[in-house]
Amino acid sequence: MYVGQRIKRKEDLKLITGNGRYVDDINIPGQLFLSILRSRTPHAKLNKVDYSDALKLEGVVGVITGLNLTVENRPRNFPMAKDEILYVGQPIAAVLATDRYTAADALDYITYDYDELPAVIDPEESLKNETRAVEDKNNVIYSKTYKGGNPEKEYEKSDVKIEEKIEISRVYPSAMEPRGLVIDYSPDRLTIYASTQSPHYMKAYLSPVFNTDIRVIQADVGGAFGSKLFPYAEEFISVYASLQYKRPIKFINTRSEDLMSTYHGRGQIHKVKVGATKDGKVNAIIDDLIIDLGAAWHGTYLADIAGTLITGPYDIKNALVNVYGVLTNKVPLDQYRGAGRPEAAFVYERMMDILADELKMDPIQIRKLNVIQSTPYVNPFGLKYDTGDYKSLLYKVEETYREMETQAEELRKQGKRVGVGLTFYIEQNNFGPWESASVRVLFNGKVEVVIGAAPHGQGTGTGVAQIVADELGVNIDDVEVTWGDTDKLSNGFGTYGSRSLTLAGNAALLASRKLKENIIKLAADFMNADPEELMYKDGKVINPKSGASMSLKEIAMKATSNLGGIWTHKAEPTLEATASFGFDNYTFPYGSHIALVEVTEEGKIKIHNYAVIDDIGKVINPMLAEGQVEGGAIQAFGEATLEQIIYDKQGNLLTSSFSDYLIPSSLESFNLKWNYIEKGLSEAPIPAKGVGEGATIGGLNAIVRGVEKATGKRITKLPISSELLI
Repeated sequence: MYVGQRIKRKEDLKLITGNGRYVDDINIPGQLFLSILRSRTPHAKLNKVDYSDALKLEGVVGVITGLNLTVENRPRNFPMAKDEILYVGQPIAAVLATDRYTAADALDYITYDYDELPAVIDPEESLKNETRAVEDKNNVIYSKTYKGGNPEKEYEKSDVKIEEKIEISRVYPSAMEPRGLVIDYSPDRLTIYASTQSPHYMKAYLSPVFNTDIRVIQADVGGAFGSKLFPYAEEFISVYASLQYKRPIKFINTRSEDLMSTYHGRGQIHKVKVGATKDGKVNAIIDDLIIDLGAAWHGTYLADIAGTLITGPYDIKNALVNVYGVLTNKVPLDQYRGAGRPEAAFVYERMMDILADELKMDPIQIRKLNVIQSTPYVNPFGLKYDTGDYKSLLYKVEETYREMETQAEELRKQGKRVGVGLTFYIEQNNFGPWESASVRVLFNGKVEVVIGAAPHGQGTGTGVAQIVADELGVNIDDVEVTWGDTDKLSNGFGTYGSRSLTLAGNAALLASRKLKENIIKLAADFMNADPEELMYKDGKVINPKSGASMSLKEIAMKATSNLGGIWTHKAEPTLEATASFGFDNYTFPYGSHIALVEVTEEGKIKIHNYAVIDDIGKVINPMLAEGQVEGGAIQAFGEATLEQIIYDKQGNLLTSSFSDYLIPSSLESFNLKWNYIEKGLSEAPIPAKGVGEGATIGGLNAIVRGVEKATGKRITKLPISSELLI
């Protein structure tokens, strides 16, 4: 059995030997390079763009300006500013040239005339709606109320009432590879090579706008974390350019461009009230949630996710969340690893710790008092938490927490400022609706699997190969998993929301089972037997009565070898099967992070010990899962301590390079210990739940609480202010 084993990733060899094929490695004969002139002005009326001097440069083929297309949840000035500039980094013009350097140089020869408008930067100021940020629209572009029970009444009659303003800054997803795409032009079809998380979705949102047949092929992707899923201005500009000039097009973002154009993540303010008994039982939670959407409104769902999970893994019957999505003159907001769930977890765990401090209670005990006792459980907003044993996991957490507290005491005796923090979190996974897979036996008996998911570093191909190899009883080296081409599989959704291995893996399992049925029918014909007499085992079809058998390779070769002959068998020579799989509910993994943190005299934050305990359902490959946890924990450390997109009051982006926008390096990295239980199984044939985003959800409060206990200073804003550390 391969499922459950620590199998090394099959995908890595080409990447670690320098044989990956990323977008910038792809070149099409005759291609034009596209460079974009981006606004350096936060908000203005755009009067005129003059590109006449740019056209005089040798190698410049053309310039595009004023392109406006109707795309859902985007402003009128999309993908380019035509009459109003909305943020620093917005496209104003695009140059097409025969080489990338000429295209970039030509941007200096373009001028534009504009009248400045006041910029709206502070989301709380935007909420007042006194100055309009985007095309004279109401700044409060989205509002929604979620309510369960009687939160106002229960809050008012509570023994203890606490209120906090919790701020979660904007962050940049920081993929190693900036965004880009290459378009191969032909009169009847475009083929797009893209750094994307969903080729099928890219095709779906580009084709209708241009009424053009499009094939999308996912190149190797150097990281994404949610930032390469949704439509971007540059994609529409590039497709338009290819169609207008009837040439292949290549567009690659620079890092500085990426920082000012790739959708930022997080960006939420929570004004929270919690009411509880004097014993620590939470009666009610009330949250006014403000999400800073930037200059578009496609990220509203992030507030919905955060809002509906605000009670976390706790039995809180009364809850109210008022969501306000506000426009600002900033880069639009969208998902980043966790997508609303880290924001929710940071809020409910901050409030749990603050309540514990207020009541002078042990942080484990207050969580035990409030944790959900049994599943399935429906939270106040109607989310049905499927399966799990939260109490058992919390008891395991307590053992680790007490051990770290003992370690902390020893370090304090040495004069070190240390603290232990924890997060107990729940995750909402498998945003669907479904995923597809096709399993094929090739002429040589090898197995090819095509999945609709589009992994880009997660190791999903290895996990799916484990599932298929087990089901077909073949060696995992004989299973090749492919993805990322809209011509290979008609429908698919992609990789996001911790969904790929659960949905695509189960689709591949179901397709493998269908394939076995086909194989048995075909073998029965070859063996002159009744299909009911035969059994499939270990990659062979066996007749238990006669002892005769045929391997997959023998069946495939017999079905495909008679070139030029006739087919004399009744069974169809179908060596392929396709299936899809989806849930009628989300999955809800849960877990805990515990961190022993030191704050040095110089204000440096060091992790001395870090442990994670998860219940993510069936673990297909513990090595893959552990890798996801390790990477996510480092990202959580960065978000908690370093990372912050900063605009000045006028709307100028101050963090436009990695000199200003800080991310963790190997010096800040730390080892962690990951353990898991498998009590909360999903209802899928392979009962996995997903793990890709759990660590960014669980890491924030554990680190912040550790710092808080080390310094004795309350922390309610991410990232932690350096002023609190000295």
